[in-house]
Amino acid sequence: MGGDKQQRATNKIIRKINRFSFGFIEGKIDFHEKHNSTYKDNDILKSLLFLFNRNRYPENGCKRYKEITKRNVPDADTIYRRIKMKRWKEILLEYNEIQAEITNKIKKITQSKKTIVLIDEHEIPWYGEPNKYAIGTRNFHGTKLAFKYITINVLIHEYKICLFALPLTPFSKKHKLVDELLNLAEKFFKIRLVLFDRGFSQDSKILKVVEKHGLKYLSPMEKYEGVKRLANSGDGVNPFYHMHYEFGKEKVKTNLFFIPNEKHEKEKWKNYHVFCTNIDVTKANLIFLADLYGKRWNIENFYRDGENNFMIKTKTADFVVRYFFFLFMSILYNLWYLVKVRSSVTAQEWKDLMEDEIIGENEDFSNIYSMYVAMKNLLGIFMRQDYHHLFIL
Repeated sequence: MGGDKQQRATNKIIRKINRFSFGFIEGKIDFHEKHNSTYKDNDILKSLLFLFNRNRYPENGCKRYKEITKRNVPDADTIYRRIKMKRWKEILLEYNEIQAEITNKIKKITQSKKTIVLIDEHEIPWYGEPNKYAIGTRNFHGTKLAFKYITINVLIHEYKICLFALPLTPFSKKHKLVDELLNLAEKFFKIRLVLFDRGFSQDSKILKVVEKHGLKYLSPMEKYEGVKRLANSGDGVNPFYHMHYEFGKEKVKTNLFFIPNEKHEKEKWKNYHVFCTNIDVTKANLIFLADLYGKRWNIENFYRDGENNFMIKTKTADFVVRYFFFLFMSILYNLWYLVKVRSSVTAQEWKDLMEDEIIGENEDFSNIYSMYVAMKNLLGIFMRQDYHHLFIL
């Protein structure tokens, strides 16, 4: 009985935090409501929250939302039409403004200042007709086309927060996107180290961009012929390093280090993991650097967890709609972290509580803005009560 009572009390607190969290997005996304629109922007927003929460297609998810709530709610065509009114630059601007507010709150809660950032690429398979925004990729779940996004994630207390995301199209220059992401990230954090995978380190222009920002980087390295020759100079068993390796059109110099991978192939280069960095490498720190990369890169994966828990399903080929959906997923993932930072709530628990708020019959909180105002008023009380640990480290 005592445990149930405590759980109910915890859920009540989390619901109040949810109402506060929703305030970060209420009124911040323009769905181009007109004076004669059947559905207000807030109706679109609540429908989207339900669809993302349930990982549903709009076509069947809107019908289910209507069945559950017994209310007149937007259908899939309405949601698609209202999102298509937006330009992708408008979507990015709104996302950045929302993300700035969330990030500043997380910084205040966690007192994070200097951090590690991770630049990553995410692919969403595309099974339709060739699309000018879909990029060729390896055979991926039965298709060789995908919509791609580059994200910069911030490592805060062993979690990856998606700070910003940009679409990668056939017309994109990846090093310019990396430059833009770093510019955005540096507005909020002092960056201690940049991590990325070999898909980025193989581009010498990207390494040059990171150095232009005066930042340190660490990444696995593609095994080019020159790298293979260096790896073959080792004994295949012990780690070693090579300073000032020059490669690429930009003639970038980077430091390589070679870590045994426990294979025992005849060709010794196959027995090493190879990393590159602009950090000074020594015998004393090369194992530490490899461990640092492995532990940080494999921390709770933003995209995997975001996709599994908060991603709407869609078959649309529309670039703007897909970009909006990806960024909206990122916002929900980060709001989950804002709730989770001290409450240890799982994604499913948070989704259940969030859905109670979305479809609940409590008219006092039927408007998300009223949730926000109520939580603003309660926040001062929480900071003075025993609940303050949910907000302050």
